[in-house]
Amino acid sequence: MKRYDVILVGSGSAASQAAATLRDAGKEVAIIENWTFGGTCPQRGCDPKKMLVEGAELLARTEHMQKLGVKGSLSLDWASFKERIDEYRFSIPTSKTQHWNEMNIDLYQGEPHFIDENMIAIDGHELYASQFLIATGQTPRPLDIPGGEHAITSDDVFDLDALPPSIHIVGAGYIAFEFAHIFRRFGSDVTLLIRSHALKAFDQNVVHRLLEESKRIGITVRHDVEPKRIDGNTLTLSDDSTLEGVVLNATGRIPSIERLHLDTVGVKSDRHGVLVNEYLQTSNPNIYAAGDVANSPNPALTPFAGQEGRLAALNMLHGNTRALPERPAPTVVFSTPPIAKVGLTVEEAEAEGIAFDVKETDMSHFLTYKRINDPTAYSKLLISTEGHVIGAHLIGQHAPELINLFSFIIQNNLSHQHVKHLEVAYPTVASDISYLV
Repeated sequence: MKRYDVILVGSGSAASQAAATLRDAGKEVAIIENWTFGGTCPQRGCDPKKMLVEGAELLARTEHMQKLGVKGSLSLDWASFKERIDEYRFSIPTSKTQHWNEMNIDLYQGEPHFIDENMIAIDGHELYASQFLIATGQTPRPLDIPGGEHAITSDDVFDLDALPPSIHIVGAGYIAFEFAHIFRRFGSDVTLLIRSHALKAFDQNVVHRLLEESKRIGITVRHDVEPKRIDGNTLTLSDDSTLEGVVLNATGRIPSIERLHLDTVGVKSDRHGVLVNEYLQTSNPNIYAAGDVANSPNPALTPFAGQEGRLAALNMLHGNTRALPERPAPTVVFSTPPIAKVGLTVEEAEAEGIAFDVKETDMSHFLTYKRINDPTAYSKLLISTEGHVIGAHLIGQHAPELINLFSFIIQNNLSHQHVKHLEVAYPTVASDISYLV
């Protein structure tokens, strides 16, 4: 039986940061992975998706700039993008395993399950450790209808050799909107099937603007319908209408814990993930969890997974001395145009009893957006009665970068007077901030 100080279950951002921290402290470490080493983000998630987004954004910007003198047409070739994406994502397991081999970390590949609180089994091996970190991430939620297994998921998109002529997307979250815009910009006929409210975590004024733009670029948006069954290439909906083409299940992701036998070691979980305290420790004191699989206050985003992995490792090394920091998390939907938010929504601020004012700004007439002919640019800020920004909600081409500036403002509790007097380069996106607060 091989013995380790710590075994990490999973090999994404959380496990990677934890492994580096633990090895620097001289611990004997092993990593277990049931898929390919490197995690979701670089192989079938945010990184390859953003490569597709770059093409979609370029096409969108070209469309806008045609009214300003840009001539000619532009098209996107799925096969060429896929070739480039495959080159990137297929290199990840090799580079990751080489890196960990150089760190003298043992690697095991297969489906693991706990035997007891100090033992885990994987493909005939029984491994012992004093502590464990569960960092298995999330997996697509099954589409629970007859024939649901025939739908593809976001994991499968990058295996499509050819652009589907028609694609029908079930869902109303990040993945649904991002791929709806990607496929539409590449040339597919796209139907977006929304059961209730779209992008519930975002300001609904912003979401409404995104829905209108989605329709304008040719995405068919259908509300209050659900998939009923899939027969071959035919999707039947709850109103008995049918659609022909590929079905993309974008109904969300669930914690990847089903086969770990967590009940064997007294680790509690719910539908949001493994339950953890503020130190990322589970209900079993020898076992921690970090990243998307952990039911922590952080959103399921790659940067937070890495931060949690490192934090969990430090608490494993030194006792529970470092609590999760409470910081607002900026987040972006990479549609075309993108939307972004950080801090509180109106509903959240009202629920907390915070007194605030709302400042809405149509930014489309700003030079920043007139020079690129972006008619969607809009800002909605929540400003406390003390003069501090407590929430920012944006749509427009520059929203992803602008939201980072608002995240800095909120995290540092800057007043609107401080923001108005920030010295920034002109004419840049940042130079508009003083007019928004």
